[in-house]
Amino acid sequence: MFHLHTTDHSAATYSHSANQTESIRRLAGLSRQNQWILFTAECPRPSLELFVAYKVSCNNIVHMKPSKTLPEMAIVEKAIKSGNASAVVASGNISLADQQLLTSLANQHHCEVFFIDKEYGHYH
Repeated sequence: MFHLHTTDHSAATYSHSANQTESIRRLAGLSRQNQWILFTAECPRPSLELFVAYKVSCNNIVHMKPSKTLPEMAIVEKAIKSGNASAVVASGNISLADQQLLTSLANQHHCEVFFIDKEYGHYH
């Protein structure tokens, strides 16, 4: 199982499981748009069982290949700016400051960005 969270710190008032549920529900809604949900190569593969349980449409989900030249931060930035993604899911290896920058950039491009907490396999 994995956990999705955004860098929206207002969600800190929720319990961890409530935050997880809300994030997956948001991802489910985004999966119904006519745009991609992109997972960076640094993310573990999402659980099909979890997506089925929350009715996440897997038709528009892409798990990207690793880049030989670009760091994950640059890949996420390019994915957001492309305008082809309703959401980008990246690893928690990206610094908190860069996560906030990417979240702001995503908002400007009508996209959402999620980050995986590598230590726990949770998305935030």
